[in-house]
Amino acid sequence: MIAPILIDVAGLRLSALEARPAGPAKGLVLALHGGGYRAGYWDYPPNSLLPMAAARGFHAVAVDRPGYGAAFDQTCGLARQAEIVFDVIDHLKRGDGDVPVLVAGHSMGGILALMMAASARSPAIAAVDACGVPLAFQPAMAKALAARRPQPGQTHYDAAPASQGHMLFYGPQATFDPAVLAYDDTIAAPVPVAELPDGAAAPDTMPAVMAAITMPVRLSFAAFEGASVVDDAMVARARGWLAGSARAEVRIQPDAGHNISLHRVGADFHRGVLNAFEALI
Repeated sequence: MIAPILIDVAGLRLSALEARPAGPAKGLVLALHGGGYRAGYWDYPPNSLLPMAAARGFHAVAVDRPGYGAAFDQTCGLARQAEIVFDVIDHLKRGDGDVPVLVAGHSMGGILALMMAASARSPAIAAVDACGVPLAFQPAMAKALAARRPQPGQTHYDAAPASQGHMLFYGPQATFDPAVLAYDDTIAAPVPVAELPDGAAAPDTMPAVMAAITMPVRLSFAAFEGASVVDDAMVARARGWLAGSARAEVRIQPDAGHNISLHRVGADFHRGVLNAFEALI
């Protein structure tokens, strides 16, 4: 059963969705959503990562990052978010014991997961699974990001119009159930101004971040990515940057756009996330 919870860490109250296994947890799966979405990104009912993970013995939590959900007013950049998420992990492991931790992140959450894997606190986690990380933006997206200028005192950019988001984040119509677009509208959220520069700078910052990672990494790109460049050359570059990883898998996910978890292949994608994690423990 999936339950909404609140997590109090670092002077913040974060909202989250949680699924617990029937017995003691053999591991913790912590899922981080992307910019402009909430934790429900990981919980689209036909594909939800959370009950799937719980059925396989994991404690699964999808958290609303700072600037979203219960902590809507507590915006900060990704470096600070990484420290907060590590505190979330410490908090959750008090109940689970010293179990291995997988941090799964999508888009902005994927950037954050990779930053955590490269940080001084990385021994707290066993592996990361990241998808939708932009290593080179398509020209139109780069231009749109460069044009973003907040007004004085502005804390969030408005969520993108639904039609624009649907066009940008989904593949051909056959790759998703049309009903998912209505679900998408329920989990869309304004983007915190404080985190957008970190997302926009990802093509410049991620090579060094990835080169510093030694833990296992699974990195997925969507075949029908609309916001960033995805091709065999990009996959090869990413593999090179992850040369120091104990086990790096870089792959292109067929039959999906940017929001992989919300496509028809989402359930299979989540099984792949868990299979890779289970292979390590």
